[in-house]
Amino acid sequence: MADSVRIRRVAEEIRGQLSEILREEVRDPRLKMLTITRVKLASDLGAATIFFSPLGEDPTAERAEELNAAMLAVTGFVRRSLSKRVKLRHTPNLRFILDDSIAEGSQTLA
Repeated sequence: MADSVRIRRVAEEIRGQLSEILREEVRDPRLKMLTITRVKLASDLGAATIFFSPLGEDPTAERAEELNAAMLAVTGFVRRSLSKRVKLRHTPNLRFILDDSIAEGSQTLA
C-alpha cells in the first residue's frame, strides 16, 4: 500500500503529464481545449479516475457524449504515452469522466 502523500504526488504527476499528452500528442480535433481538473488514484495505484472538462464551453448532452466517446477512443494511446513519461512499475488503468462542476459553478454565479 502506498501512503497518502505518495498517492497525491503520483496523482498530481499523472495530471500534469496527461495534460501535456492531450495538448501535444493527441490529434483528435474533438479533444482540443480540454483541461484535466482532477485525478483520483486508487490506494494500490492500479486505477486512476481522470476528471476532464472542456475549456470555455458548457457542453450539451450531445457534446458530452461526443467527448466521452473521444476519450474512450484515445485511452489506450494515452496510457501508453503515460507509461513512457511516469516511472511506475505498473501504469494504472485509466477511466475518464466528464467533470461538470465548472459548468455547475458558472450557472450558480449567473
